[in-house]
Amino acid sequence: AHITGLVVFELLFWAAIGGTYLLIKTAVPQFELHHVSAWPALLIAPIMLLFFARHYLWKQRRISQHVDVKLSQTLWPHARPRRSIWKFIVWRTAIAFLAMGMLAPKTGTRLKEVEAKGVDIMIALDVSRSMMAEDLGMSRLDLAKRTIERIVGSLDGDRAGLVVFAGDAYVQAPLTLDLAAVKLFLDAIGPEAIPVQGTAIGTAIELCAASFDPESQASKVVMILTDGENHEDDALARADEASSSGIKVHAAGMASEAGGPIPEFDRYGRQTGYKEDRNGQPVVSILDERMLVAMVEAGDGTYVRARSGYVDLSPFLDSLETLDTGKSTKVAYTDYVHQFPWFFLVGLVLFLLEGLWPLSSRRTTSAVAIALLLLALPAETAAQPTPSQQGSKGDAVAGTQAMVDRDYAAADSLFARAEGWEAAEPGQLALNRGFALAGSGSDEDAMKAFQRAAALSEDPVIKADAWNNVGNLLLGGQDAEGAVGAYKEALRLDPTDADTRYNLSLAMAMRQQQQDQENQD
Repeated sequence: AHITGLVVFELLFWAAIGGTYLLIKTAVPQFELHHVSAWPALLIAPIMLLFFARHYLWKQRRISQHVDVKLSQTLWPHARPRRSIWKFIVWRTAIAFLAMGMLAPKTGTRLKEVEAKGVDIMIALDVSRSMMAEDLGMSRLDLAKRTIERIVGSLDGDRAGLVVFAGDAYVQAPLTLDLAAVKLFLDAIGPEAIPVQGTAIGTAIELCAASFDPESQASKVVMILTDGENHEDDALARADEASSSGIKVHAAGMASEAGGPIPEFDRYGRQTGYKEDRNGQPVVSILDERMLVAMVEAGDGTYVRARSGYVDLSPFLDSLETLDTGKSTKVAYTDYVHQFPWFFLVGLVLFLLEGLWPLSSRRTTSAVAIALLLLALPAETAAQPTPSQQGSKGDAVAGTQAMVDRDYAAADSLFARAEGWEAAEPGQLALNRGFALAGSGSDEDAMKAFQRAAALSEDPVIKADAWNNVGNLLLGGQDAEGAVGAYKEALRLDPTDADTRYNLSLAMAMRQQQQDQENQD
């Protein structure tokens, strides 16, 4: 039972650490780990748990073999076997904090424009229904998304954008240095993103070419991920035109040689069967590799065919190293405050506590008290919260009616009073207050209300709505950088929201305009 408790503690400890890390990354975007490569140090605590558990069980077996359990309590009345487990927990927690300190967590304190050099890459992703075929160990579309994440993750100083296409093509993410935003847009991409089905590779190439900055000195590259069944236009001619304009066209064939049937899904996303022809036979989607090879030859690029669960990107990434780079600017943190001393301090105090903690109850516990005093750090006394006024459902309903009547001042008062209603959905009334305050023109108070709603609610939809409205207020105030951050947070909570994706694209475009204007000035 003791060892089981230790294992449960270990799992809960690391779950809490992981959850806290994700929470901090979400709330504090400037938080980073300076030495990520030191992550193997985190394995020390779990490994020591295995050694301790083995030794503890061996010791218990040896005692039971030579002395009756009841007799051992008589022989050693002051012995406390459980205390060794508690001492180990304190000791391994100290080890864990020292290991986390070795990762060197830090927070950015000053933003500054820094110069970046790289190439401009537009990635075109085929989202036609044939990309749902699973002849590569997974769906072609899922493998293509993973491949794009690998491409974006390997870039440094390069700008990237994303185009999705089927029977038509659309810009999903404009050319940007914010590569995290490109990854974010991938989450909600599916065949439903393009209402017109088909495979218009030529249109995608043409749209990618038009998306480049004509004033940029950087080399321009188009990477197309498709199963190659081009039905709509002349992809070879578009690739040749792009090459004539100095744009390299590369491709990855996202299908196997044998091909695969195209699955059909109902409106709930459940597979109902496979697409059939007029004779009732399954339609097999086959890779048109000959066309893709001819296309990249016309576009002076490289071609690679996907294997089961993997795409070899070496030819494509190697080709980027030989291209001319252009200069661009991005906002990044240049000054940081390192937080690792706090982790080391906690670890050392826990080591001291473990060393002073006696295994026998005969020794005084004053040493433990002394060690605990070392943990006491000056802190401000938290203000005692005042009891909230008792609200009611009637206040919330009346506030909603006031919003309908556009009496925003009355709606704000009613929603404020209704926040004491215990049965209300956490954060919903604060969100309603934000709408009322925004309607009355009190943008600053509305911002606080939306932020409070995001903090109070546990519903990802409410939290996403709150962050989306924070972004709207920031965008209206010309704070494009802040709006981008707010919209990203909303999309992390609800990646399928089309309005937020559109708002994010507007904010990114405004940010680019502001940066271009600053560069001209």
